Amino acid sequence: MTYSCHWIRCKDTFRRALLVVVAIPAVASAQTATAWPEADKLFHSDPRWLGADGAFSIDLGNDRVLWLFGDSFVARKPGNGRRNAAFVRNTVAIQTGYDPSHAAIKFYWRTIKGEPAEIFQSEGKIWMWPSHGIRVGNRLLLFCSRIASDPTKNSLGFKSAGWVAYFVSNPDKEPTAWSLQKAMEGYGKIVLASSVLREGEFVYLVGVSDPDHDLYIARLTAKAVEQGRFSALEWWSGKGWQPSESSSQPVIRGAATEASVQRDPRVSGFIEINSRGFGATDIVTRCAPRLEGPWAPPQEIYRPPESNAPDAFVYAGKSHPELRGADLVITYAANGSDERVATDMSIYFPRFVRVQLAQESPASCRAN
Repeated sequence: MTYSCHWIRCKDTFRRALLVVVAIPAVASAQTATAWPEADKLFHSDPRWLGADGAFSIDLGNDRVLWLFGDSFVARKPGNGRRNAAFVRNTVAIQTGYDPSHAAIKFYWRTIKGEPAEIFQSEGKIWMWPSHGIRVGNRLLLFCSRIASDPTKNSLGFKSAGWVAYFVSNPDKEPTAWSLQKAMEGYGKIVLASSVLREGEFVYLVGVSDPDHDLYIARLTAKAVEQGRFSALEWWSGKGWQPSESSSQPVIRGAATEASVQRDPRVSGFIEINSRGFGATDIVTRCAPRLEGPWAPPQEIYRPPESNAPDAFVYAGKSHPELRGADLVITYAANGSDERVATDMSIYFPRFVRVQLAQESPASCRAN
């Protein structure tokens, strides 16, 4: 789930949340994480696309990467700033080349009555924030969180209203020409899918509970995904795979709404990435021999410099396993007050981090 730029309204809530963040012992590991300004330039290449949050990526194959963004600023004409830009609930982009420091990118949004408009259309007062997905064969499966406004005192200004998944039957077309078909939807406490990955014959969907931010795992066979048979969805229960969401058990407690899970690039096991808390946050990583766990305690891997600023508002740390240029490629979002976002073009663009991992994963994280 992404966070809109209405920071002043939520300021007290963020500060209260920061007071309850509890430090968790880290796992020792020799690794380095550094800012990647050469890659950051990728998101500054279109004079009309003026920033967004979210930033999920999906490998489309053939040197192409799909980016999906939440709340976005789109200038009505080149040269306009954010103050006069359209505020669009979601946009997308196609990157050509897997190394973001050398890749090209093209951004997309719809145009309705001459105005920039979202790719995933709102349902009345419910809008869509894209999350992750996967291409299986000639079909692209994409997930979105349904979001509703929530003006109550202790809210962040929005609340979860479930999720929806779409099939794109023509993923090689430009996104404005996509044929979007609703594939499945859900309204329980678990929101699918912050991360989607294929392992052998199965496609695994990592979901996050609202409001606890615990991570759950569901799965389908890749064949079922291609055939659209989502009634075959299974959930990890802690002891095995069950057909009911009500029997599911979390594999990680207290992660984040935008956590990512990928195979460890050192071959053995898996890695999870998320921002710990929000506001002045750190990006942390966990490792496990299997998707079902057990997962090691979180280890701080990078502190965004924006987290050291007054009224810090940093979130959405996640990895992008299809990207090249480092062992791990991570992005995060840096936000601010409405006035600052309107004028400060150094924030509200996704920021890249590249990570060099230790030569071997910890023994506790290696698959047997």
